[in-house]
Amino acid sequence: MLRTVLFTTLLAGTALAAASLFAVTPAKAEWLCAGDTCRWVAWDVDEPDFALGWPDPPRASCFWRQGILGRWKFICPNR
Repeated sequence: MLRTVLFTTLLAGTALAAASLFAVTPAKAEWLCAGDTCRWVAWDVDEPDFALGWPDPPRASCFWRQGILGRWKFICPNR
């Protein structure tokens, strides 16, 4: 009986610790670029070197677009 209680307590504590670890660890945002636009994705992709320093977007609808002169602009629609 005591062995079952100890095992159940240990198992519950381990599950709680693992759940709290995954709950506070945010997923790394990746920028997937094609043509003159870079979109945010939640899976692992090979980012171009120029996009490595870009921060996570405030909304999933935000993206980067390359202008006529080659400069990248951050566009974040209100919707």
